[in-house]
Amino acid sequence: MRANMSWFLTGLAFVATATSLRAQDASPSGTLASAKAASASPSGLKTGPGTVAPHWSKYEYPANLAEGALYHLVERHDTLWDLAKTYLGNPYLWPQLWHENGYIKDAHWIYPGDPVLLPRVQVVAGQAGAASETLTGGGIVVGESGELLPPEQVAAGATGTAHGQKLVPLTEPTAAQCAPYIADQAEDQKLKVVGHESDPTRVTGGTGEIVYINAGSDAGVKPGDVFSMHRILTPIRHPSSGRGIGPKVLTVGWVRVILTEPKASSAVIEQACQDIQAGDYLAPFKAVPIPMILVTAPAHRLTPHSDKAHGYVVDLEDRNDIAAAGNFAIIDLGANEGVTPGTILQVYRIEYPSIPSPRNVIGDLAVLTVQERTATAKIIHSTTAIMTGDEVEVR
Repeated sequence: MRANMSWFLTGLAFVATATSLRAQDASPSGTLASAKAASASPSGLKTGPGTVAPHWSKYEYPANLAEGALYHLVERHDTLWDLAKTYLGNPYLWPQLWHENGYIKDAHWIYPGDPVLLPRVQVVAGQAGAASETLTGGGIVVGESGELLPPEQVAAGATGTAHGQKLVPLTEPTAAQCAPYIADQAEDQKLKVVGHESDPTRVTGGTGEIVYINAGSDAGVKPGDVFSMHRILTPIRHPSSGRGIGPKVLTVGWVRVILTEPKASSAVIEQACQDIQAGDYLAPFKAVPIPMILVTAPAHRLTPHSDKAHGYVVDLEDRNDIAAAGNFAIIDLGANEGVTPGTILQVYRIEYPSIPSPRNVIGDLAVLTVQERTATAKIIHSTTAIMTGDEVEVR
C-alpha cells in the first residue's frame, strides 16, 4: 500500500506546497515573473453582474458574472490561501474556493485578472467570521513555525491551530479517493476497461495487474496518464419523498497508462478500491482535497437545533443497510445549500414521528466531497447504527 501511495502522496504534497505560491504577472508566452515576499492588498469583494476585462490567462475564465455573484479579481501575489483567510475568515477553507471555481485546474496557479467566485452562503449568510469554529477544510496544514507540513506528517496525527484547537484530516488519501458519490449529471463513459492482460477470460482484477483500455494515441491517450475508474450502480431514491436523486457511482480504483497503440492502451492498476471489471469507465484522475476538521465534542440529546440546512441520509457505503463511525454516507445537501468540504452535521432520528417524540441525536458527519445537490460525508461519531432516512442538520 505504501509503495502504491507514494506517487499519490507526492502529488498531494505538490498541491499543498503549490497553494502557497503567489499569483504572478504573466506574459502571453506563459513566462511567470518571480514572486515577491510582500503580498498585495486584495481589491475587495465585488458583486455581479460584471464583465471581466480581456487578459492573458492559462484558464478559460468566466467572462461574464451573473447578477448577485460575489467575486474577487485576482491581483499579483494573491493565493487561494490568502483569499480564503480574507473572505471566509479561515485560510484552511481554501478548497472551498477551488471547488467553487472549477475553471482553475491547478490550485497553485491563479492569474491576475481572473475572477475568483466566493461560496454564496459562506459570505452572504454572514458565516465568514464563524468559519474557524464551525466549518473547516483544506488539504494543507501550516506548522507552528509557518512551514508547510507534508500530507504524510499530517496524516500521522492532529496539528494545532493558532488558538490551540486541534485540526485533524477527515480521512486518509486512499479512502478519500475511493469514496462513493451520487452523480448529479450524466458522466462520460466512452473510455472503458475492456479486459485483463493476464487472462482474457477474467472479469476482475486487482492492484498491480495490467488492464486494457479501449482508446489509444489516436484519442490523445499517452503513457503516464492517470485515470480514475468508476462503476454506475442503481439509481438512488429519496427515503422520504421517493423521488429519484441520481445514480450511485463507485470509484473502483485508478490506473496509470504504460503503453499506447493507435486504438488501445495498456495500464497498470495502481490502486484497486474494488475488483476492477471489464466495462468500468475511466475519467481523468483528480486528487480529492482532504478537509481538516476541528476536534469537537460529539453532538448529543442536549445539542440544540442550529436552524441551518436540514436534509437526510439517502445512501450508505457499499449498499449497506446500516453504518457507523468510519463509514461513508451520502446526504441530500450539496453546494446549492452551501455545504462545503469540512462541513459538520449532526445526525438524528425521530423514533415516534406520529406522536411526535423528541429527536434522538445519534451521531455526526463531516463532508468530504460535494456535488450540486448531494454530498459524500464520513461518519465521525455514532452512538447507534445510522440508516438511510435518518435526518441531518448542519451544526
